[in-house]
Amino acid sequence: MSATKVVIVEDEPLFRQMLRAQLSADPELEVIGEAENGEAAVELARTLKPEVMLMDIELGEGMTGIEAGYAIKAERPATGIVLLSNHKAKQFVVSSGGWSYLIKRNVRDIDTVLRAVKGAAWGLLVIDPTLTDALRPRQGGALSRLEPGQLKVLELLAQGYSNQAIGRELVMEPTDVQRNLAHVYSKLDIDMRGEVDPRVAAVRTYLEQTSGL
Repeated sequence: MSATKVVIVEDEPLFRQMLRAQLSADPELEVIGEAENGEAAVELARTLKPEVMLMDIELGEGMTGIEAGYAIKAERPATGIVLLSNHKAKQFVVSSGGWSYLIKRNVRDIDTVLRAVKGAAWGLLVIDPTLTDALRPRQGGALSRLEPGQLKVLELLAQGYSNQAIGRELVMEPTDVQRNLAHVYSKLDIDMRGEVDPRVAAVRTYLEQTSGL
C-alpha cells in the first residue's frame, strides 16, 4: 500500500521542520510539500494532489488556514484537512463539517498527530484529546442515552482511535468494541446508509451534544 501523501502548511520554519520530522518517521506517511502561507497551500494542493493538508490556522498575512482549507475543498473535496490552532474552538469544528482539529502545543505527542493525519486521509473527523477531555454531555441530550462505556468508546473515536486501538486502551475485545459502536450509532440515530461516514456523524453529534468550551 502506498504512503499517504501530506502537505504541511506552517509559517514558523522550526515548527514546520518538527512536523516534517514527525510525519516522515512513519513509513505510512510521505511529506510531499511544504508551504508557509495560504496562497501557496492552495497552489500545492492543486499541483501535488495530497491526500491530507496539515495546516496552521494563523499564517500571517494573506489567507488563513481556514480560508485556504475552503478553497482546497472547493477544488478537491476528498482532501483531508487537519487544522492546527493555539485556541480551543469547538464551535468551528462543529461548523466546519468534518475537519480535524489539533492544539499546537500538543503536537509534540506524535501519536496524536499521526492519528489525526491518518484519520483525515480515511475521511474521519479527529479532535485533540484536550478538547474532548474538557467536554461534558448536555443534560437530557442525546448522549444521555449512552452507557458510560459507550460514551468512553465515542470519546476515543473522536480522538481518532481505530477499533483495535480502542480495544487496547479499554482492554476490550474487538467484538465488544464493535458491539459498543453499534449501540452508539443506534442510540444516536446515526444513518448507517447515509453519505456521511457513521464515525464522522457520531463525532459530530458528540460535539453538538456536549458543553464545556
